[in-house]
Amino acid sequence: MNSRKQTKMLLQIIIILASVLIILILVGSFMFFRFNMWKAWTNRGTRFYTPAQITSIKETARQNGEDAKVDEIKQRLEGGTGINAILRQFYPDDYIYTVDGRYYFSPINKNLKLNNLDNQKFVKDDNGEITYNDSSITTLKGIDVSQYQGNIDFSKVKNSGVEYAIIRCGYRGYGSGTLTQDTKFDTNARNALANDVSIGAYFYTQALTKEEAEEEADFVINCLKPYHVDYPVCLDVETAPEDAARQNSLSNSELTDVVVAFCERIKAAGYTPMIYSNSRYFAGRLEMERLEDYDKWYAMYADTPYIPYEIAMWQYTSSGSIDGINGNVDMNISFKSWK
Repeated sequence: MNSRKQTKMLLQIIIILASVLIILILVGSFMFFRFNMWKAWTNRGTRFYTPAQITSIKETARQNGEDAKVDEIKQRLEGGTGINAILRQFYPDDYIYTVDGRYYFSPINKNLKLNNLDNQKFVKDDNGEITYNDSSITTLKGIDVSQYQGNIDFSKVKNSGVEYAIIRCGYRGYGSGTLTQDTKFDTNARNALANDVSIGAYFYTQALTKEEAEEEADFVINCLKPYHVDYPVCLDVETAPEDAARQNSLSNSELTDVVVAFCERIKAAGYTPMIYSNSRYFAGRLEMERLEDYDKWYAMYADTPYIPYEIAMWQYTSSGSIDGINGNVDMNISFKSWK
């Protein structure tokens, strides 16, 4: 009887202890998760997080990163850096240009010949002239002129270090479509050559068709016949000052057809064709993959050129000053010689 009583008491004690243990485990588990004590648990230095906490951490990191980027942009703007330069840094895989205050991002075609010039090697002197310090690349100082420069003393121009002049031979009217020769072309060509300044030529196009482009090329070829032309014969492709200009209605493909037709006609006549334009056209209007065979003459008025594609010449200002020319003149640097 006593033995049974003792066994019963022992079972009651065991049950009570087991109940207390279960209660302690439940309370401990609650405290462990309620007060994030699990965060202290590590396995070889790895911290464990719930999916919700991981999402929160990511959002915080993203926001902190955006805030840091905004702060960087603010500091650079306050320091005088332009918005274009900032955008180019943040979007290195896009060719960025503006039209009427809007920004456009054109993906850079890495399959084309790319610009390998080092912007750190461009140097601007006190007169605003830009040189490129790299002995492995031939660079030459040049100008481009038209009737708007008036009477030019090419003897003084030559003594100023100018090696070549790209001379406007004519243009097609953006309204009428009439072909017109520059009134100073012959005078400029003769006087430049007489003073050992090499010449090239350019023509402002408003052709609508391949046939009109070939007509423009034939017009140029006829102008050049009396002269020895070492430097390229260029097609000037850019926006006309009037919204109703002839080429405004052309698609990118149609405009590129015009450029190719002109260049091929010039090349067939024994001259070197070259295309003159700016970022808006090289990035957004011309089909660059179709123009790989032709040299590019890039217009951008800055201390360094911004173009991802290979260029042969850069027009870096329209307000240059050269002895022998009254008023402003376009200044150029070429990265090869055609002589």
